[in-house]
Amino acid sequence: MLLTLLLLPLAAVLLLCLAPLPGPWPRRVAVFAPAVQLLMLLWLAGHPVPELRQAWLPQLGLELHLGLDGLSLPLTGLTALLSFMAVFATPISQPRRRFFYAMVLATNVGLTGAFLACNGLLFVLAYEITLIPTTLLVAVWGGERRATAAIRYLMYGAVSGMALLAGVLALALLNRNGFSFAYADMAQAALPDGASRWILALLLLAFGLKMPIFPLHGWQPLTYSQASTPVAMQLAGVVSKLGAYGLLRFGIGMLGDTWAEWSPWIAVVGMVSALYGALNAIAQTDMRRLVAFSALGHMGLLVLALAAATPLSLQGAIAQILAQGMIVALLFCLVGKIEAKTGTTEIAALSGLMNPTRGLPFTLGLLLLALMAAAGVPGQAGFLAEMVVFQGSWPVFPLPTLGCILASGLTAVYAVRLFNRVGFGRLDNRTADYVSTTWVERLPALALSFLVILAGLWPQILLGWSEDTTSSLALSRPPISTLPISTLASLPLPTPLALRP
Repeated sequence: MLLTLLLLPLAAVLLLCLAPLPGPWPRRVAVFAPAVQLLMLLWLAGHPVPELRQAWLPQLGLELHLGLDGLSLPLTGLTALLSFMAVFATPISQPRRRFFYAMVLATNVGLTGAFLACNGLLFVLAYEITLIPTTLLVAVWGGERRATAAIRYLMYGAVSGMALLAGVLALALLNRNGFSFAYADMAQAALPDGASRWILALLLLAFGLKMPIFPLHGWQPLTYSQASTPVAMQLAGVVSKLGAYGLLRFGIGMLGDTWAEWSPWIAVVGMVSALYGALNAIAQTDMRRLVAFSALGHMGLLVLALAAATPLSLQGAIAQILAQGMIVALLFCLVGKIEAKTGTTEIAALSGLMNPTRGLPFTLGLLLLALMAAAGVPGQAGFLAEMVVFQGSWPVFPLPTLGCILASGLTAVYAVRLFNRVGFGRLDNRTADYVSTTWVERLPALALSFLVILAGLWPQILLGWSEDTTSSLALSRPPISTLPISTLASLPLPTPLALRP
Protein backbone atom coordinates (compact mmCIF):
# COMPACT_ATOMS: atom_id res chain seq x y z
CA MET A 1 0.00 0.00 0.00
CA LEU A 2 2.91 2.37 0.64
CA LEU A 3 4.19 1.78 -2.87
CA THR A 4 0.67 2.29 -4.23
CA LEU A 5 0.48 5.69 -2.53
CA LEU A 6 3.58 6.68 -4.47
CA LEU A 7 2.83 5.00 -7.80
CA LEU A 8 -0.82 6.10 -8.08
CA PRO A 9 -0.10 9.80 -8.85
CA LEU A 10 2.90 8.75 -10.97
CA ALA A 11 0.66 6.54 -13.10
CA ALA A 12 -1.77 9.45 -13.48
CA VAL A 13 1.10 11.70 -14.63
CA LEU A 14 2.14 9.18 -17.29
CA LEU A 15 -1.46 8.72 -18.41
CA LEU A 16 -1.97 12.47 -18.74
CA CYS A 17 1.25 12.91 -20.70
CA LEU A 18 1.02 9.91 -23.03
CA ALA A 19 -2.65 9.00 -23.52
CA PRO A 20 -4.94 11.05 -25.82
CA LEU A 21 -7.60 11.70 -23.20
CA PRO A 22 -10.66 13.43 -24.69
CA GLY A 23 -13.11 15.89 -23.15
CA PRO A 24 -13.41 15.77 -19.36
CA TRP A 25 -11.11 12.78 -18.86
CA PRO A 26 -7.89 14.71 -18.01
CA ARG A 27 -9.65 16.39 -15.11
CA ARG A 28 -11.20 13.11 -13.96
CA VAL A 29 -7.84 11.35 -13.95
CA ALA A 30 -6.23 14.25 -12.09
CA VAL A 31 -8.97 14.25 -9.43
CA PHE A 32 -9.05 10.47 -9.07
CA ALA A 33 -5.41 9.92 -8.04
CA PRO A 34 -5.27 12.22 -4.96
CA ALA A 35 -8.83 11.26 -3.96
CA VAL A 36 -7.85 7.57 -3.79
CA GLN A 37 -4.64 8.53 -1.96
CA LEU A 38 -6.69 10.35 0.65
CA LEU A 39 -9.06 7.42 1.15
CA MET A 40 -6.12 5.02 1.50
CA LEU A 41 -4.48 7.25 4.11
CA LEU A 42 -7.68 7.46 6.13
CA TRP A 43 -7.73 3.67 6.19
CA LEU A 44 -4.02 3.44 7.03
CA ALA A 45 -4.56 5.77 10.01
CA GLY A 46 -6.25 2.87 11.78
CA HIS A 47 -4.34 0.01 10.14
CA PRO A 48 -0.58 0.65 10.29
CA VAL A 49 1.46 -1.27 7.73
CA PRO A 50 5.08 -2.46 7.96
CA GLU A 51 7.89 -0.64 6.22
CA LEU A 52 8.73 -1.48 2.62
CA ARG A 53 12.45 -2.04 2.07
CA GLN A 54 13.82 -2.96 -1.35
CA ALA A 55 17.40 -2.67 -2.62
CA TRP A 56 17.75 -0.16 -5.44
CA LEU A 57 21.35 1.04 -5.88
CA PRO A 58 23.20 -0.62 -2.98
CA GLN A 59 26.57 0.70 -4.19
CA LEU A 60 25.34 4.22 -3.44
CA GLY A 61 23.39 3.27 -0.32
CA LEU A 62 20.08 4.07 -2.06
CA GLU A 63 17.13 1.89 -1.06
CA LEU A 64 13.44 2.06 -1.82
CA HIS A 65 12.73 2.26 1.91
CA LEU A 66 9.25 3.57 2.68
CA GLY A 67 7.42 3.91 5.99
CA LEU A 68 4.45 5.69 7.51
CA ASP A 69 4.62 7.10 11.04
CA GLY A 70 3.07 9.91 13.04
CA LEU A 71 5.01 12.57 11.12
CA SER A 72 4.60 11.29 7.58
CA LEU A 73 0.94 10.26 7.83
CA PRO A 74 -0.62 13.71 8.44
CA LEU A 75 1.69 15.41 5.93
CA THR A 76 1.01 12.82 3.24
CA GLY A 77 -2.68 13.34 3.95
CA LEU A 78 -2.27 17.11 3.59
CA THR A 79 -0.47 16.52 0.26
CA ALA A 80 -3.33 14.40 -1.08
CA LEU A 81 -5.98 16.83 0.19
CA LEU A 82 -4.42 19.97 -1.31
CA SER A 83 -3.53 18.22 -4.58
CA PHE A 84 -7.19 17.27 -4.88
CA MET A 85 -8.29 20.82 -4.04
CA ALA A 86 -5.77 22.35 -6.45
CA VAL A 87 -7.07 20.23 -9.33
CA PHE A 88 -10.67 20.93 -8.37
CA ALA A 89 -9.99 24.69 -8.14
CA THR A 90 -8.47 24.75 -11.65
CA PRO A 91 -10.77 26.44 -14.18
CA ILE A 92 -12.30 24.20 -16.84
CA SER A 93 -10.84 26.51 -19.47
CA GLN A 94 -7.28 26.11 -18.16
CA PRO A 95 -4.80 26.36 -21.09
CA ARG A 96 -2.75 23.20 -21.73
CA ARG A 97 -4.71 21.50 -19.01
CA ARG A 98 -3.25 17.99 -19.47
CA PHE A 99 0.27 19.29 -18.91
CA PHE A 100 -0.95 21.45 -16.01
CA TYR A 101 -2.63 18.53 -14.24
CA ALA A 102 0.42 16.36 -14.87
CA MET A 103 2.71 18.88 -13.18
CA VAL A 104 0.37 19.24 -10.19
CA LEU A 105 0.42 15.46 -9.74
CA ALA A 106 4.18 15.28 -10.34
CA THR A 107 4.55 17.64 -7.39
CA ASN A 108 2.38 15.21 -5.43
CA VAL A 109 4.75 12.37 -6.39
CA GLY A 110 7.78 14.25 -5.06
CA LEU A 111 6.09 15.28 -1.83
CA THR A 112 4.66 11.82 -1.16
CA GLY A 113 8.03 10.23 -1.82
CA ALA A 114 9.76 12.65 0.56
CA PHE A 115 7.25 12.11 3.37
CA LEU A 116 7.27 8.30 3.00
CA ALA A 117 11.06 7.99 2.62
CA CYS A 118 13.05 6.24 5.34
CA ASN A 119 16.34 6.61 3.49
CA GLY A 120 18.22 9.90 3.46
CA LEU A 121 19.31 9.69 -0.18
CA LEU A 122 15.78 8.75 -1.26
CA PHE A 123 14.49 11.80 0.61
CA VAL A 124 16.97 14.04 -1.24
CA LEU A 125 15.88 12.55 -4.58
CA ALA A 126 12.18 13.15 -3.83
CA TYR A 127 12.97 16.62 -2.44
CA GLU A 128 14.61 17.60 -5.72
CA ILE A 129 11.80 16.12 -7.81
CA THR A 130 9.34 18.64 -6.36
CA LEU A 131 11.44 21.53 -7.67
CA ILE A 132 11.02 20.68 -11.36
CA PRO A 133 7.21 20.62 -11.74
CA THR A 134 6.65 23.53 -9.36
CA THR A 135 9.08 25.69 -11.35
CA LEU A 136 7.27 24.80 -14.57
CA LEU A 137 3.89 25.54 -12.99
CA VAL A 138 5.06 29.04 -12.08
CA ALA A 139 6.92 29.67 -15.35
CA VAL A 140 4.17 28.53 -17.73
CA TRP A 141 0.93 29.50 -15.97
CA GLY A 142 2.02 32.42 -13.77
CA GLY A 143 1.33 36.14 -13.97
CA GLU A 144 3.07 38.89 -15.91
CA ARG A 145 6.34 38.48 -13.99
CA ARG A 146 6.24 34.69 -14.07
CA ALA A 147 9.67 34.31 -15.70
CA THR A 148 11.41 36.33 -12.99
CA ALA A 149 9.47 34.52 -10.26
CA ALA A 150 10.30 31.08 -11.70
CA ILE A 151 14.01 31.84 -12.09
CA ARG A 152 14.24 33.19 -8.55
CA TYR A 153 12.33 30.20 -7.18
CA LEU A 154 14.57 27.79 -9.10
CA MET A 155 17.78 29.45 -7.87
CA TYR A 156 16.73 29.38 -4.23
CA GLY A 157 15.52 25.80 -4.65
CA ALA A 158 18.80 24.72 -6.20
CA VAL A 159 20.80 26.15 -3.30
CA SER A 160 18.44 24.42 -0.88
CA GLY A 161 18.89 21.09 -2.66
CA MET A 162 22.69 21.35 -2.73
CA ALA A 163 22.84 22.20 0.98
CA LEU A 164 20.55 19.28 1.79
CA LEU A 165 22.59 16.83 -0.28
CA ALA A 166 25.81 17.98 1.39
CA GLY A 167 24.29 17.62 4.86
CA VAL A 168 22.84 14.15 4.22
CA LEU A 169 26.06 12.90 2.61
CA ALA A 170 28.05 14.16 5.59
CA LEU A 171 25.73 12.41 8.04
CA ALA A 172 26.26 9.11 6.24
CA LEU A 173 29.95 9.37 5.28
CA LEU A 174 31.22 10.70 8.61
CA ASN A 175 29.31 8.15 10.67
CA ARG A 176 31.88 6.12 12.61
CA ASN A 177 29.32 3.35 13.04
CA GLY A 178 29.30 2.67 9.30
CA PHE A 179 28.10 4.14 6.03
CA SER A 180 24.30 4.13 5.81
CA PHE A 181 21.50 6.41 4.66
CA ALA A 182 18.81 4.61 6.69
CA TYR A 183 17.09 7.02 9.07
CA ALA A 184 17.60 4.68 12.05
CA ASP A 185 21.35 4.50 11.40
CA MET A 186 21.70 8.23 10.72
CA ALA A 187 19.88 9.04 13.97
CA GLN A 188 22.52 7.00 15.87
CA ALA A 189 25.46 8.41 13.91
CA ALA A 190 28.75 8.87 15.79
CA LEU A 191 30.19 12.03 14.23
CA PRO A 192 33.64 13.64 14.62
CA ASP A 193 33.94 16.54 17.04
CA GLY A 194 32.39 19.71 15.63
CA ALA A 195 30.91 18.00 12.55
CA SER A 196 27.35 18.11 13.86
CA ARG A 197 27.44 21.92 13.99
CA TRP A 198 28.24 22.55 10.34
CA ILE A 199 25.96 19.70 9.24
CA LEU A 200 23.08 21.30 11.16
CA ALA A 201 23.99 24.66 9.59
CA LEU A 202 23.63 23.07 6.14
CA LEU A 203 20.28 21.55 7.06
CA LEU A 204 19.01 24.85 8.51
CA LEU A 205 19.99 26.58 5.27
CA ALA A 206 18.32 23.92 3.12
CA PHE A 207 15.05 23.73 4.99
CA GLY A 208 14.98 27.43 5.90
CA LEU A 209 15.01 28.23 2.17
CA LYS A 210 12.20 25.77 1.50
CA MET A 211 9.82 26.94 4.26
CA PRO A 212 10.91 29.84 3.97
CA ILE A 213 11.94 31.83 7.03
CA PHE A 214 13.50 35.28 7.41
CA PRO A 215 16.00 36.19 5.96
CA LEU A 216 15.87 33.31 3.45
CA HIS A 217 12.48 34.26 2.03
CA GLY A 218 13.57 36.26 -1.03
CA TRP A 219 11.74 34.00 -3.49
CA GLN A 220 8.45 33.70 -1.63
CA PRO A 221 6.44 36.96 -2.02
CA LEU A 222 7.06 37.23 -5.77
CA THR A 223 6.50 33.52 -6.46
CA TYR A 224 3.27 33.31 -4.46
CA SER A 225 1.93 36.49 -6.04
CA GLN A 226 2.75 35.37 -9.60
CA ALA A 227 1.67 31.72 -9.33
CA SER A 228 -1.82 30.82 -10.50
CA THR A 229 -4.37 30.10 -7.78
CA PRO A 230 -4.11 26.25 -7.76
CA VAL A 231 -0.31 26.44 -7.81
CA ALA A 232 -0.21 28.97 -4.95
CA MET A 233 -2.53 26.69 -2.95
CA GLN A 234 -0.15 23.77 -3.39
CA LEU A 235 3.07 25.77 -2.89
CA ALA A 236 1.98 27.60 0.25
CA GLY A 237 -0.20 24.81 1.63
CA VAL A 238 2.12 21.82 1.46
CA VAL A 239 5.36 22.30 -0.55
CA SER A 240 6.66 24.80 1.99
CA LYS A 241 5.82 22.35 4.80
CA LEU A 242 8.48 20.02 3.43
CA GLY A 243 11.02 22.32 5.09
CA ALA A 244 9.37 22.01 8.50
CA TYR A 245 9.20 18.22 8.09
CA GLY A 246 12.89 18.14 7.26
CA LEU A 247 13.79 20.11 10.39
CA LEU A 248 11.75 17.69 12.48
CA ARG A 249 13.10 14.56 10.83
CA PHE A 250 16.76 15.53 10.38
CA GLY A 251 17.46 18.50 12.64
CA ILE A 252 15.71 17.37 15.82
CA GLY A 253 15.59 13.64 15.08
CA MET A 254 19.25 13.17 14.10
CA LEU A 255 21.17 16.13 15.57
CA GLY A 256 19.21 16.67 18.77
CA ASP A 257 22.13 17.72 20.99
CA THR A 258 23.33 20.38 18.57
CA TRP A 259 19.73 21.48 17.98
CA ALA A 260 19.30 22.00 21.74
CA GLU A 261 22.53 24.03 21.79
CA TRP A 262 21.37 26.30 18.98
CA SER A 263 17.69 26.37 19.88
CA PRO A 264 17.73 29.83 21.58
CA TRP A 265 18.95 31.41 18.34
CA ILE A 266 16.48 29.38 16.28
CA ALA A 267 13.67 30.61 18.54
CA VAL A 268 14.76 34.23 17.97
CA VAL A 269 14.72 33.65 14.19
CA GLY A 270 11.19 32.29 14.55
CA MET A 271 10.09 35.37 16.48
CA VAL A 272 11.69 37.74 13.97
CA SER A 273 10.07 35.87 11.06
CA ALA A 274 6.66 36.06 12.72
CA LEU A 275 6.91 39.80 13.38
CA TYR A 276 8.46 40.56 9.99
CA GLY A 277 5.76 38.64 8.15
CA ALA A 278 2.90 40.25 10.10
CA LEU A 279 4.24 43.81 9.74
CA ASN A 280 4.85 43.37 6.01
CA ALA A 281 1.37 41.93 5.55
CA ILE A 282 -0.09 45.09 7.10
CA ALA A 283 1.82 47.23 4.59
CA GLN A 284 0.74 45.34 1.44
CA THR A 285 -1.56 46.80 -1.21
CA ASP A 286 -2.07 43.52 -3.09
CA MET A 287 -4.10 40.65 -1.66
CA ARG A 288 -1.80 37.92 -2.97
CA ARG A 289 1.29 39.50 -1.43
CA LEU A 290 -0.60 40.05 1.80
CA VAL A 291 -1.42 36.33 2.01
CA ALA A 292 2.20 35.50 1.11
CA PHE A 293 3.60 37.56 4.01
CA SER A 294 0.88 36.17 6.27
CA ALA A 295 2.17 32.67 5.47
CA LEU A 296 5.73 33.81 6.26
CA GLY A 297 4.58 35.11 9.64
CA HIS A 298 2.88 31.85 10.54
CA MET A 299 6.06 29.97 9.60
CA GLY A 300 7.74 31.91 12.39
CA LEU A 301 5.36 30.35 14.93
CA LEU A 302 6.23 26.94 13.53
CA VAL A 303 9.97 27.60 13.89
CA LEU A 304 9.42 28.66 17.52
CA ALA A 305 7.64 25.37 18.25
CA LEU A 306 10.47 23.38 16.66
CA ALA A 307 13.08 25.34 18.61
CA ALA A 308 11.43 24.55 21.94
CA ALA A 309 11.18 20.85 20.99
CA THR A 310 9.06 19.90 24.00
CA PRO A 311 6.49 17.12 23.60
CA LEU A 312 3.69 19.66 23.52
CA SER A 313 5.42 22.18 21.24
CA LEU A 314 6.22 19.47 18.68
CA GLN A 315 2.61 18.36 18.84
CA GLY A 316 1.73 22.00 18.23
CA ALA A 317 4.16 22.12 15.28
CA ILE A 318 2.30 19.31 13.52
CA ALA A 319 -1.02 21.01 14.33
CA GLN A 320 0.34 24.31 12.95
CA ILE A 321 1.50 22.61 9.75
CA LEU A 322 -1.94 21.12 9.15
CA ALA A 323 -3.96 24.16 10.21
CA GLN A 324 -1.84 26.74 8.40
CA GLY A 325 -1.69 24.53 5.31
CA MET A 326 -5.47 24.42 5.03
CA ILE A 327 -5.96 28.09 5.94
CA VAL A 328 -3.42 29.54 3.50
CA ALA A 329 -4.75 27.29 0.72
CA LEU A 330 -8.26 28.57 1.48
CA LEU A 331 -7.07 32.18 1.42
CA PHE A 332 -5.36 31.78 -1.96
CA CYS A 333 -8.41 29.95 -3.32
CA LEU A 334 -10.71 32.83 -2.33
CA VAL A 335 -8.33 35.55 -3.52
CA GLY A 336 -8.18 33.70 -6.84
CA LYS A 337 -11.98 33.68 -7.10
CA ILE A 338 -12.10 37.40 -6.40
CA GLU A 339 -9.44 38.04 -9.04
CA ALA A 340 -11.29 35.90 -11.59
CA LYS A 341 -14.51 37.87 -11.09
CA THR A 342 -13.11 41.40 -10.66
CA GLY A 343 -9.91 41.23 -12.71
CA THR A 344 -7.66 42.57 -9.94
CA THR A 345 -6.13 41.78 -6.56
CA GLU A 346 -5.23 45.40 -5.77
CA ILE A 347 -6.91 46.29 -2.47
CA ALA A 348 -7.36 49.96 -3.42
CA ALA A 349 -9.26 48.99 -6.58
CA LEU A 350 -11.84 46.91 -4.71
CA SER A 351 -14.65 47.91 -2.39
CA GLY A 352 -18.23 47.01 -1.64
CA LEU A 353 -17.91 43.32 -2.49
CA MET A 354 -20.29 42.47 0.36
CA ASN A 355 -23.06 44.17 -1.63
CA PRO A 356 -25.83 41.51 -1.71
CA THR A 357 -26.97 42.24 -5.25
CA ARG A 358 -23.97 43.34 -7.32
CA GLY A 359 -21.04 42.18 -5.20
CA LEU A 360 -19.62 38.79 -4.24
CA PRO A 361 -21.20 38.31 -0.80
CA PHE A 362 -20.78 34.52 -0.61
CA THR A 363 -17.09 34.63 -1.51
CA LEU A 364 -16.51 37.51 0.91
CA GLY A 365 -18.29 35.60 3.66
CA LEU A 366 -15.88 32.70 3.20
CA LEU A 367 -12.97 35.16 3.06
CA LEU A 368 -14.06 36.55 6.43
CA LEU A 369 -14.06 33.04 7.88
CA ALA A 370 -10.58 32.35 6.45
CA LEU A 371 -9.21 35.63 7.83
CA MET A 372 -10.68 34.84 11.24
CA ALA A 373 -8.98 31.43 11.13
CA ALA A 374 -5.65 33.04 10.19
CA ALA A 375 -6.05 35.52 13.05
CA GLY A 376 -6.57 32.69 15.53
CA VAL A 377 -10.23 33.25 16.41
CA PRO A 378 -11.43 30.48 18.78
CA GLY A 379 -13.46 27.69 17.26
CA GLN A 380 -11.23 27.33 14.20
CA ALA A 381 -8.08 25.38 13.42
CA GLY A 382 -5.70 28.33 13.69
CA PHE A 383 -6.60 29.07 17.31
CA LEU A 384 -6.07 25.50 18.47
CA ALA A 385 -2.70 25.15 16.73
CA GLU A 386 -1.38 28.47 18.04
CA MET A 387 -2.59 27.76 21.57
CA VAL A 388 -0.67 24.46 21.67
CA VAL A 389 2.46 26.08 20.17
CA PHE A 390 2.45 28.90 22.73
CA GLN A 391 1.69 26.59 25.63
CA GLY A 392 4.49 24.22 24.67
CA SER A 393 7.08 26.93 23.93
CA TRP A 394 6.48 29.40 26.77
CA PRO A 395 8.26 27.46 29.56
CA VAL A 396 11.42 27.15 27.45
CA PHE A 397 11.51 30.45 25.52
CA PRO A 398 9.15 32.96 27.15
CA LEU A 399 10.44 36.11 25.39
CA PRO A 400 10.38 34.70 21.82
CA THR A 401 6.96 33.24 22.60
CA LEU A 402 5.78 36.67 23.74
CA GLY A 403 7.05 38.14 20.45
CA CYS A 404 5.15 35.50 18.49
CA ILE A 405 1.99 36.20 20.50
CA LEU A 406 2.37 39.86 19.51
CA ALA A 407 2.78 38.80 15.86
CA SER A 408 -0.36 36.70 16.17
CA GLY A 409 -2.19 39.76 17.44
CA LEU A 410 -0.97 41.79 14.46
CA THR A 411 -2.61 39.19 12.22
CA ALA A 412 -5.96 40.62 13.26
CA VAL A 413 -4.82 44.08 12.12
CA TYR A 414 -4.21 43.13 8.49
CA ALA A 415 -7.21 40.79 8.47
CA VAL A 416 -9.58 43.58 9.57
CA ARG A 417 -7.89 46.10 7.27
CA LEU A 418 -8.23 43.83 4.24
CA PHE A 419 -11.85 42.88 4.84
CA ASN A 420 -12.90 46.43 5.68
CA ARG A 421 -11.44 47.86 2.46
CA VAL A 422 -12.56 45.06 0.17
CA GLY A 423 -15.90 44.13 1.68
CA PHE A 424 -17.41 47.51 2.54
CA GLY A 425 -17.74 50.87 0.87
CA ARG A 426 -19.38 51.74 -2.45
CA LEU A 427 -19.14 49.68 -5.60
CA ASP A 428 -17.68 51.45 -8.60
CA ASN A 429 -20.63 51.75 -10.96
CA ARG A 430 -18.31 51.83 -13.98
CA THR A 431 -16.66 48.47 -13.25
CA ALA A 432 -18.90 46.65 -10.78
CA ASP A 433 -20.59 44.18 -13.09
CA TYR A 434 -19.47 41.03 -11.32
CA VAL A 435 -20.79 37.58 -12.16
CA SER A 436 -21.56 35.59 -9.03
CA THR A 437 -19.58 32.41 -8.42
CA THR A 438 -21.31 29.12 -9.20
CA TRP A 439 -21.68 26.30 -6.70
CA VAL A 440 -19.09 24.25 -8.57
CA GLU A 441 -16.60 27.12 -8.23
CA ARG A 442 -17.43 27.42 -4.53
CA LEU A 443 -16.92 23.74 -3.66
CA PRO A 444 -13.12 23.79 -3.01
CA ALA A 445 -13.42 26.82 -0.71
CA LEU A 446 -16.49 25.34 1.00
CA ALA A 447 -14.69 22.04 1.62
CA LEU A 448 -11.60 23.75 3.06
CA SER A 449 -13.78 26.05 5.20
CA PHE A 450 -15.60 23.04 6.59
CA LEU A 451 -12.31 21.31 7.46
CA VAL A 452 -10.93 24.46 9.12
CA ILE A 453 -14.00 24.71 11.35
CA LEU A 454 -14.14 20.95 12.01
CA ALA A 455 -10.47 20.90 13.04
CA GLY A 456 -11.12 23.78 15.42
CA LEU A 457 -14.02 21.98 17.06
CA TRP A 458 -12.52 18.47 16.95
CA PRO A 459 -8.88 18.69 18.11
CA GLN A 460 -8.05 15.11 17.14
CA ILE A 461 -7.91 16.12 13.48
CA LEU A 462 -4.81 18.16 14.31
CA LEU A 463 -3.46 16.43 17.41
CA GLY A 464 -4.47 12.78 17.13
CA TRP A 465 -1.90 11.54 14.63
CA SER A 466 1.59 12.16 15.94
CA GLU A 467 1.69 12.12 19.74
CA ASP A 468 3.83 8.98 20.02
CA THR A 469 6.30 10.09 17.36
CA THR A 470 6.70 13.67 18.57
CA SER A 471 7.11 12.51 22.16
CA SER A 472 9.99 10.28 21.09
CA LEU A 473 11.62 13.19 19.22
CA ALA A 474 11.28 15.74 22.05
CA LEU A 475 14.56 16.92 23.52
CA SER A 476 15.51 16.47 27.15
CA ARG A 477 14.83 19.70 29.01
CA PRO A 478 14.88 20.74 32.66
CA PRO A 479 11.55 20.03 34.38
CA ILE A 480 8.95 22.41 32.99
CA SER A 481 5.30 22.98 33.67
CA THR A 482 3.26 22.34 30.55
CA LEU A 483 -0.27 21.43 29.76
CA PRO A 484 -0.19 17.65 29.30
CA ILE A 485 -1.04 16.46 25.83
CA SER A 486 -3.49 14.03 27.42
CA THR A 487 -5.60 17.01 28.50
CA LEU A 488 -6.21 17.89 24.86
CA ALA A 489 -6.45 14.29 23.70
CA SER A 490 -8.92 13.04 26.27
CA LEU A 491 -12.02 14.55 24.69
CA PRO A 492 -15.02 12.18 24.50
CA LEU A 493 -14.72 11.89 20.73
CA PRO A 494 -13.58 9.02 18.47
CA THR A 495 -9.82 9.13 17.88
CA PRO A 496 -7.57 7.50 15.28
CA LEU A 497 -5.98 4.25 16.43
CA ALA A 498 -2.48 4.55 17.81
CA LEU A 499 0.19 4.75 15.14
CA ARG A 500 3.50 2.99 15.19
CA PRO A 501 6.10 5.43 16.56
